[in-house]
Amino acid sequence: MTMNTTRLTTYWTIDEAATAIDFLDTLRDALWETYGGQITRMHREIYDDRTPDTNQCEFEFNDDIPF
Repeated sequence: MTMNTTRLTTYWTIDEAATAIDFLDTLRDALWETYGGQITRMHREIYDDRTPDTNQCEFEFNDDIPF
């Protein structure tokens, strides 16, 4: 696989930048609505398949919080 480079304009007007951010928010929300469950499962599978670090200690956090 080769790496591709995409050039983006880095100087935008405030309106152009706000429009781009609004578009990205809308895109993210639409993708999450469609694929959110699958993305969550994918991340969980990746996490579950990781090789545990034998030097890492796992603590049980069952402390009562006094409030």
